[in-house]
Amino acid sequence: MNRKLQITVLSISMITILGSTAVSPALAGIKTAFPQYSDASIQLILTIPPLFIIPSCFLCSVITQKWGKKCTLISGIILYLMGGLGAAVMPGFYSMVAARALLGIGCGLITPMAQALISSNFEGETRTRLTSYSSSASYFMGIIASFTVANLAALNWRLAFLIYLVAVLVLVLNILHLPKDRGSGKVPCGAKESHSFNWKAWLVITGMALVNVAFYTFSTSIALFLKAEGIGNDATSGYTVSAFMAAGFFMGFAVPKIRTVLGYFTVSLGCLMMGSGYLGLAVFDNFLLTVLSSAMIGASYSIIYASVFLKIAALSRDDGENTKLVTYTTAGMFFGQTISVYVLQAAEAVFGMDGYRFRFCFLGGALVLFAAVCVAGYMVKAGKAAAAE
Repeated sequence: MNRKLQITVLSISMITILGSTAVSPALAGIKTAFPQYSDASIQLILTIPPLFIIPSCFLCSVITQKWGKKCTLISGIILYLMGGLGAAVMPGFYSMVAARALLGIGCGLITPMAQALISSNFEGETRTRLTSYSSSASYFMGIIASFTVANLAALNWRLAFLIYLVAVLVLVLNILHLPKDRGSGKVPCGAKESHSFNWKAWLVITGMALVNVAFYTFSTSIALFLKAEGIGNDATSGYTVSAFMAAGFFMGFAVPKIRTVLGYFTVSLGCLMMGSGYLGLAVFDNFLLTVLSSAMIGASYSIIYASVFLKIAALSRDDGENTKLVTYTTAGMFFGQTISVYVLQAAEAVFGMDGYRFRFCFLGGALVLFAAVCVAGYMVKAGKAAAAE
């Protein structure tokens, strides 16, 4: 039963990655079907879901308090299926956009549950392992989707939305194997009113939002960057993204061992790897080195993702507060994704430089500097503790 529950909880992470960008290969077909709409309007198919995911994440904590985690999750998956598959059959463009908004609402209810259910159902080594594996599950689904959706879209753009059928399997697994629970019906997410402000947790949440500013820059920029720089051929972007996702998938399995060896320095390693990856993209013109840099970025996120949610679990003072903090962390991730382009535009304005190589260099430098500050801070703290003894 425990093994079935582990598989069930991990399956949730497989569908969260499909929320917004999974059907991007279908945009060309959608543009052909609706030529009267501008490119910016067509891109609403990808940009509308995140706009609804963020408020839905906050709504998740309220619904969880009233209905419990299982009921909230199942409701989210049903909305996810309605919006994901519904977009394929909508006759008009804006009705399709409305379906994508419904998908965003469902995804906002599902995504926080992916980690909250791990924290509430497992402890110790099992919790650490599953938190790491959840990022691998997301990457694994991303690898499958990147090939499946492209082939389906080549046949007919409407078929691309069939990728959301995988949520049916996730729905069945969670109905059968996820334990029933009830909401408290009092304070949101069951948190105690006597709890003081958890400032340490909010520092972690803020850090995760900033990391996602950097992380999502890759997915939104890599194809255009490779084309602008003339690196490789038309298939280069696909190979690069595949290396990015494969590295993240395999690194997820190694994270528990890495955390055992490095402890406090695990996040510093993740930031150093991501920063080095972006610096590599900024300076290399060679295709293989570009792929290697992309792989480092993908692998680094598995390290950071697992470490952040394990830290949130450790800082939570009860299960209700953990659910609330996981919800805020998830919202912070999508907020970082949403503002990433504006942060980089601001950096360009401040430094008087522009272009993808500058953006990658800026992100890489910031991440490496942050890793160095974390290590230096720990060394100073350790030195003071040794002197006090």
